Amino acid sequence: MTFQKQMRFILIVLYLLIGSDVKAAPIPENSESVPVYNLEQCIELGLKNNIEILKAQREIERSQGVVITAKSLLYPKVNLAGRLETRNDDALSQGNDAKLQRFRDYWTVSLIATQSLYSGGANRQQIAIAKLKNDSALVQLRAISNQVLRNIRYAVYEIIVNQAQIEAQQKTILLLTQEFSRQQQYFDAGKTTRFNVLRTQVGLSNQKAQLLQAQTQLISSQIALSQLLNIAWLPQERRNPPFIIKDELSCPPFSDTLPELISLALNRRPELEVLTKQIEISERQLKIDKATNIPRIDAFAGYEVRRDQSESSFDSNVNSGTVGLLGSWNIFDGFTGRGQAMSTTAQINSARLSLGSTRLQIQNDVRDAYERLKTAEQSVQIQGTNIQTAEDSVRLSRNSADAGYATLLDVLQATLDLNTARLEAIRARQRYMKALADLQFAISLKFQDQEVALSPPPLVEKNVMPTSTP
Repeated sequence: MTFQKQMRFILIVLYLLIGSDVKAAPIPENSESVPVYNLEQCIELGLKNNIEILKAQREIERSQGVVITAKSLLYPKVNLAGRLETRNDDALSQGNDAKLQRFRDYWTVSLIATQSLYSGGANRQQIAIAKLKNDSALVQLRAISNQVLRNIRYAVYEIIVNQAQIEAQQKTILLLTQEFSRQQQYFDAGKTTRFNVLRTQVGLSNQKAQLLQAQTQLISSQIALSQLLNIAWLPQERRNPPFIIKDELSCPPFSDTLPELISLALNRRPELEVLTKQIEISERQLKIDKATNIPRIDAFAGYEVRRDQSESSFDSNVNSGTVGLLGSWNIFDGFTGRGQAMSTTAQINSARLSLGSTRLQIQNDVRDAYERLKTAEQSVQIQGTNIQTAEDSVRLSRNSADAGYATLLDVLQATLDLNTARLEAIRARQRYMKALADLQFAISLKFQDQEVALSPPPLVEKNVMPTSTP
């Protein structure tokens, strides 16, 4: 190869690799201002910063206030009241006679305490309902956290997949660039036609377009993860995210059986516990509805200071204390209580149906994720050997083309087949990890979960650094 051809080859490679329309994957270099996260660190950030989780925590605080309000029914109520009045009796022409004035101006101050003694069980049921709602809010936090964990896993896997696809596309572009340079040299030497050069250039351009699409998908996946982690991008940054994701699409085998996973899911899914508590709340509400026609008894005690209207002095007063019982009985309410009881009973029956449907849905979710996981595991194994076969095919097609036994189209097809094999291997790993995330969601496997030991190797991610695509 002459010096001029060598320089032409170098310029072509540089133009195609770092030209105006093909750039490296938009992954910023590690620096102090841009943190590097793996999957486990993203999960930790999500559990702390995710908006949905923070809202669920506020809901727990609200339910705790409801419990305090319900418990107030058991405590006595103390009320301090005062009254000061003056009447205009000029129409009666009574004037300012002091004997009559004492009937016009009046004041009183009273302190009254009341205590509920018997409410037909309504007070006790309302307190129990408030506690159940607080417990339900705690369980709902687990359910929301479980959903957020799956979404974070999805987003991290999407970023890793897009990064791997960009790397695979760049490798294919490098192979096509080398082939383009080789065809250009053959054309300059009169050993091939202009058609072969243009055909190679078209294939190279198509591959560059796919690289640009992969880079755009990477940006979209980074935006989705930043939303889940509640991390804002800098206003001046267009393509560089506020973090770097480094992890691998690991596909660890596992030996857990389907019945074990289904049993684990039915025992751990918070949605089932929420529905169970809703049924219990409705059952207690039914008791409250039935207690509307039961007599209520309250005790009261009071002390009153008022103006002595038998005296002319405005400051003279009379003190008195009272104590007693107050009873009420709603004998007929126009069937209001009966209607409420019927409505609550219908809610109980509906919640029981939802509980059964949710149990079936959870079992189906586990089965679906398990089958997809097994299928993806087989695909990963197949694609692992297929890449090596495709690489051998590219090498043999080039040697055959040099010997005259193959055409340029055979070489280009073998190169594209290798790119397809690499991308399919990445997609197979992505399907595996998504199925694994769905299975972890189905059995409510938490990030810090140490309660249940799955069969080794466990269904949890490992903190590993990324490796190059096969």
